[in-house]
Amino acid sequence: MDINETNNVELSPPWVTYFNEIKYSVGADPGVTVGPLIPVGDVYLIIVTVSGNEKAKAIATLLNPTITFGNVEAFVVVINTDGEQVFPLPCPLNAFLVASIVQTALTGNEFFQKVVVQPQLPNQPNAVYPVFKPEVIQFFNDDISNLCNNFTGVAANVFQDVLRNEICEVSILFSTSCDEA
Repeated sequence: MDINETNNVELSPPWVTYFNEIKYSVGADPGVTVGPLIPVGDVYLIIVTVSGNEKAKAIATLLNPTITFGNVEAFVVVINTDGEQVFPLPCPLNAFLVASIVQTALTGNEFFQKVVVQPQLPNQPNAVYPVFKPEVIQFFNDDISNLCNNFTGVAANVFQDVLRNEICEVSILFSTSCDEA
């Protein structure tokens, strides 16, 4: 190979990876459509369309509304099927209300199994445990560390990347099912 030749190697920018993480996790529900990813200067809008206002409110409450990648920001905008923007539910919310929001948001998602409320440690406040099937989320991502250039992540970890880890001081601890596959 000549030193002047190029391989045209391109890597997916992190906001595209993040968009795809939402698309292939939260979007794995027939009532949820993720996209498009809309560039506006150094800002990207990730549109999430949700059927049903209660589910839309729940998803808007759980999704990270903003993520920063260096000098680029991505904003997640949840809309209902009427095209109206839906906003997160306000605090205060206790662990059982957060668990109910998780249940509403993720029922119908192919990766979601259940939600459990219990303390992480004895004599500690309740935490919310969304429990996911022990499955992998995979999509093409120009990942040169993978033979097929795919992103590959355990479902619970991908949901942890795109959903809030705490709401109204209630910890959300993403888990894989205890049942053997």
